[in-house]
Amino acid sequence: MQPTTLRVTARRLWLDAALILLLAAATLLWSESLLMFGKPDYKMLLKFGSVDAWRTHVFWWCLAGVPAAVAIVLRHRFPLTATLMAAGSVGAHLLDPVMKSPPMDVAVLITMYTLAGSAHTRRNVITVLVAAEALLFAGCLANVMDEGAGNALVHGEALSLLLNATRAAAVPALLLAATWAVADSARARRAHLATLQARADDLEREQRQRTALAVATERSRITRELHDVVAHGLSVMVVQAQGAKAMLTRQPERTEIALTDIVTTGRASLAEMRRLLGLVRTQPRAELAPQPSLAALPEMVDRVRDSGTSVEFRVTGEPATLPAVIELAAYRIVQEALTNTLKHSTPGAVCTVALDFGPAGLGILVANSGEPVPPPSPGNGLRGITERVHALGGDLRAGPAGDGGFEVSARLPVAVGTSPEPVA
Repeated sequence: MQPTTLRVTARRLWLDAALILLLAAATLLWSESLLMFGKPDYKMLLKFGSVDAWRTHVFWWCLAGVPAAVAIVLRHRFPLTATLMAAGSVGAHLLDPVMKSPPMDVAVLITMYTLAGSAHTRRNVITVLVAAEALLFAGCLANVMDEGAGNALVHGEALSLLLNATRAAAVPALLLAATWAVADSARARRAHLATLQARADDLEREQRQRTALAVATERSRITRELHDVVAHGLSVMVVQAQGAKAMLTRQPERTEIALTDIVTTGRASLAEMRRLLGLVRTQPRAELAPQPSLAALPEMVDRVRDSGTSVEFRVTGEPATLPAVIELAAYRIVQEALTNTLKHSTPGAVCTVALDFGPAGLGILVANSGEPVPPPSPGNGLRGITERVHALGGDLRAGPAGDGGFEVSARLPVAVGTSPEPVA
């Protein structure tokens, strides 16, 4: 057992012991039990015949209260057994023709309260209550018949006996029923509070799960953004650095241009990475910037061209301003496809970036010519744009082109309208 449980058990034992001592003292002071140490009156001698017989009767009358005292201790773990023991003790006192019910009989109310508030079903508790009420009435009826009414049935006074017995049992029966009602109401309230607490715990646990899921989703999105920014920037910088190294001795003036482009691309990538890391770290002073859109595609295409890769950029249909989430997804798709082109395309390959604005949505095609290439192994880049497209309800195809090379084709199904600011 845990230390807390031991402390609770010890406290209950002390309280039960104090309650038993209080009831025992009241029984000795407020009943005829003290008479066993004195002398009975003339009527008692006539009834029992001798002082020893009287004292023996009082002794057994006191002994009948022991089960009630034991029931007070047992009621916590065995409430049904304790209630039956206390009811038996009360029944023994009620059937006594001489002695009155002692204060120890209050134990039946205490055990009934514990039983009604325990885990026993309401049907079982009501059955015990009815049985106790019947026993109480039977004891009162026996006492009434013993008090000079032995020939009542002969004289037609049976109804009077029943009324007297009912009158004698009314107050104890009402106390017993009231005890059950109070305990049953307390148990119902505890069950209601337990249900409310369980619901509150479920809601709190569900809120924590939702928060954790939202955090994981946001981290996944930021991870994709970081991958797109870093992978594209590094790919452009590596290609430009390779070109600068090749032109270092033959065309020094172009080397300076390539190095300038490397610095510009690196600074832009670092700025974007700092912005995203600032969001991850929840810095209040993190520099914020608008998300990339389709209007930034020409600039990105120019950077790729400056690295030495030939890129053809064309727009068909009526250019339109799309929702920000669509423009960001389109920008990242083109960015990742151009990054793969810089990484895997063969020398002299030509890349084509095409946007098709249609009534059903935006079509994106990024294809590079060259020798046939094997399907790429799944990585964070392709996985990221696949998740973006599927989240928007679109279609994506990424694989070798029919005439060689590699192509990425996506369709984002959005209702687009015309815009006064077309994509360059």
